[in-house]
Amino acid sequence: MKPTSAVLKAAINTPKPEVVRYTFQDISSISHKDLPNNGFGKKNYYIPQTKFHHWPVYKKVQNTKITTEIKRIQGDLHKLRDDLLKFQPGLRITMNQTAGILNIKGDVVRDITSFLESETKK
Repeated sequence: MKPTSAVLKAAINTPKPEVVRYTFQDISSISHKDLPNNGFGKKNYYIPQTKFHHWPVYKKVQNTKITTEIKRIQGDLHKLRDDLLKFQPGLRITMNQTAGILNIKGDVVRDITSFLESETKK
């Protein structure tokens, strides 16, 4: 009779390695500064330029309504809105967070592009 693997396992008693379980930290011991991506509120947004090195800021005309649209925003839209309001108070800004788009009432394309140029030079 040939020995099978079950018979060999029963005959040879090998010790199983001891598994050390990982213990997680208490949530109360972790601060928001220890978390990755903790740049919320610290200019944590990025607007990539087009392949022709233009900013994605467009004038949008619908009947008599004129708005300025900033597209391709990645990151914190709220901080970008606050920075734009500091740059030019009185802007009426609406946000589409899922698409990463800011709509501003009126034609302010030149002002926004000058703001983006000044921010990238810092």
